[in-house]
Order: sequence, then structure tokens, then C-alpha cells
Amino acid sequence: MKYFTITLSFLFIYINAFAQTQRMNHLSTGKTFTSDSKIETIQPLLQKADREFRSFDYEDTFFTLESAVAQDPGSAEALMLRARLKKMVGMHEEAKLDLKMANNINPYAADLYGYNGNWGLLNVLSIEPQESVKKLGDTQKLSYYYEVFDQKMISNEGETNEIGEMRNALQDVEAGNFQEALYTIDMVLQKFPDSALAYDLKGTVLQKQGNLEAALVAFSKAAVLDPDFAITWYNLGEVERSLHNYEKSKSNFDKAIELQDDLTKAYFGRAILHKQMGEKEAAIDDYNTIIDMRGNTYMEAFLNRGLTKKMSGDFTGALTDLDQVIDEFPNNADLRKNRGNLYLLFGMPQRAIDDYTKAVELDNTYAEAYYNRAIAFLTLYDKQSGCADLEKSIMLGHEMAKEIKMYTCTHW
Repeated sequence: MKYFTITLSFLFIYINAFAQTQRMNHLSTGKTFTSDSKIETIQPLLQKADREFRSFDYEDTFFTLESAVAQDPGSAEALMLRARLKKMVGMHEEAKLDLKMANNINPYAADLYGYNGNWGLLNVLSIEPQESVKKLGDTQKLSYYYEVFDQKMISNEGETNEIGEMRNALQDVEAGNFQEALYTIDMVLQKFPDSALAYDLKGTVLQKQGNLEAALVAFSKAAVLDPDFAITWYNLGEVERSLHNYEKSKSNFDKAIELQDDLTKAYFGRAILHKQMGEKEAAIDDYNTIIDMRGNTYMEAFLNRGLTKKMSGDFTGALTDLDQVIDEFPNNADLRKNRGNLYLLFGMPQRAIDDYTKAVELDNTYAEAYYNRAIAFLTLYDKQSGCADLEKSIMLGHEMAKEIKMYTCTHW
């Protein structure tokens, strides 16, 4: 391998010197070096060079890039591809010169055009941030209350009219009628002042309204009235996590799981907490527990486990989880965008484009999907499509798109 690299280095030094001589003397060698070519334009040349590079045809790659640079000396793409090629064959000083010129033209070129490898795309893609947790709705959380109501009715633990009023309040919560729900709950508490269930549901409503301190008071009251009510400890964990009291949050989630080891929402909340604390493996363990217990009935766990794996660098595992979720929810634009990200990081830009395209078909206001599709097009040296998508994402308010477009689409 060392001999191979040295031989190629000498070959490129020779070719480079030869090419410069040919340009100076305007002699024809059967390869195109001048900017007068009417047959090829810069875009197909770049695509051709990329194909040759991926086929390990380095000599033809070099001549193709020489032609591209001759036609457009200000092409960051051509200079970056040539830098990548020179770096590959051990011409490190020459590669640095091309890299410097390309970066002066476009500071994002090294990430966009392969010099930093597929990992460089992480610097320019719109990736799901750690704090953003995909949830497919509140149905599961609220459905838990209905299960509790049914259990209390069966076991005669709750008064009939108490449970009936609580059901009415819960229906108001589902409909978004929070003030009506709070009024009903307060009426229940006047009749049943020791109702832990009423205090707990009141805390949930206050939490939805964003009144976290008041929610914390209500949940704490419920925990005092019924310390064995697992859902209350889970709710306390959620509020403390939102207030960034992470140790208290974890203690509450642990208590909820201790009281009810099949309370999947508590595992889910604790997994989110682990991610926020940077404990990705612990988060994956909690998602694994949920999936072992609930399987395909808990799609949030599959999705969030996939996103966590992606954050940990396990892109294959992330893709497997996202595939499974998309099979269940094929018309979710967020899922399509996230899988598109993975395909692009795997070096499969066309599959990424297919997913981004599906995402914008499902939601034509999805700025991040347009933006990421632009990045995918640019990696294929399709500047026309890429710059068009950047323009769309800018119109939809994507800030990073302005930066990329300013440096990438100046001549388009």
C-alpha cells in the first residue's frame, strides 16, 4: 500500500507538471484543459469526476478535475474534489493549497463535497436536536387515566360520581378546554378534598398550560394523599425534568417504576431525562425495556430509540428503528426527514432525496426537509435543484439556508 501511494504521488506530480506545460503551450493531449470546451459544462464534469473517484480511477479523475478548474477557477466544488483526490494519494501539501482556495470561496465546501467524509454533513444538515423529542400525541398518557378510572370503579375504590366528573374533566382536557377542566376538577375537590386522582389530573392540566410550579404543588399534594399512586410520581418526574431539577426528576421516575414496573411512560420519561443528561446508553436501555414489554404498540419508543442511536453514532441501528416506525406511520413527514438524514450520512443521497421529497409532499411548509434535500442535491453536484430548494427553505424561514446559499449559489 505504501509503494502504491508513493507511485501515485509521483504520477500525480508528473501529471500536474505536464498539465501545466500543456496549458501554457495550448497543446492538445486528448484531455480537456481549456475553458473553451463547448461539449461539457462544469456540473457534468464534477459528476463525472465523482464517479471516477468512487471507481478508484484516479488518473481520469485528475484530468477531469483539471478541466473543471480550467473552466471555472472559482469553483469550490472542483477545488475541493481535487483536494480530496490529492489527499487520498498522499499529496498532502498540494491538497492543503486546494483546500485553502476552496474554503476561501465557500467555507462549507469541505463538509458539502466530501473532504471531511460523510461525517462532515453533520455540520450542515438540519438534524433533530437532543432536546427535541418526537412524540406521536398525548393519547397514551391520557388513556392511562381512563384505565385508572376503570380500575377504581371495578375495585370500588372511587365514588361513582367522583369518577364520572373526572371523566368529564378528562374529556375537556382532550378537547383542549383546560379552564373548563380545572373548574370541574375544583368542583370534585370540594366534594372529595382527599382525592389524589383529582389533584393529579389538576396537575396535568396546569402542566399543559405551562404553569409548572402550580403543577408541581398539585402533584406533590396527590403524592402525599396517595404515595402508592405510580402515575403521580411519573408526573412529578416530568415536571422536575422540565424545571431542570434532574436528580429529583430521576428519583421520581425511579419511584414510579418501583411502584409499577410496567409503567412504560415512566421508562419513557426517564429515557428522555437520560438523554438530556448525556447518558445515551442508559436512555437506550429504557427504550429497550419499553419495546420488550409493548413491542409494536409503542411507536414512540422505537422512534426515540432510533434518534438516540443516531446521536450515539449507531446509524445502522437508528435506520432499522426508523424503518420499523415508518412502516407503521408511512405518512409522517418528520419520520421521512429523519430517515433521509440517515441515508445521506450513509452516502446514499438519492434515497435521502426520495425521503425528503415524500416529506415535503406530506407537508409543503417543511423548511428543514427542503433544506436537507438541497444539501443532498448539492452532494450530487446538482446545483440547480439544490439552490432552488435552498430558496424554498429560506422563504419558509430556515436561517442556515441563507448561509449555504450565499456561498454556494452566487453564480447560479
